[in-house]
Amino acid sequence: MKWKNLAYSTTFFITATITDWQPLLARPVASDILLSDLEFYRNKYGCKILAYVIMPEHYHIIIEFQQPNDLRGWLHDLQMHTSNEIAKWLKQVADPQALSVYTKHANGNTKLAIWNEQARAVGIVSESVLRTKIEYIHKNPVTRKLVDEPSQWLWSSWRNYCLDDESVFRIDRVEIL
Repeated sequence: MKWKNLAYSTTFFITATITDWQPLLARPVASDILLSDLEFYRNKYGCKILAYVIMPEHYHIIIEFQQPNDLRGWLHDLQMHTSNEIAKWLKQVADPQALSVYTKHANGNTKLAIWNEQARAVGIVSESVLRTKIEYIHKNPVTRKLVDEPSQWLWSSWRNYCLDDESVFRIDRVEIL
């Protein structure tokens, strides 16, 4: 896919964080729930996932929507469903420590607050910003000293771009790298 500059953005860099920066996504079941939901909502909204990294306590994703207004619904659906599924799993494995953290931060109808209240989304309107954000995503595990080089981090689109490896998650490649 070729990148196109846009007057307004349909492409976003999104960051979402687990409540209290708990390393919940380091658990394979939780990261698998997130990846499964990313695929489901990619299909539901007809969007393209250009890059991603799943870190122990947050994720970054670059996503392109057909309409910029789709961002709000996509984020709401993704975070609500992943939160519900992760909460079910935590209850099944009876993890009282994790449950107490997420219960403490719950409000309203929510019984467990898995995600911090609001994900951050920044519009991407140029190829240079897109390239910078993809590089940031791919370097994030190294910067955090989780691995020595990007190839060692399994949950990143670096593997898709540089190794042609879609065994963890399929992305919609963009030809700017």
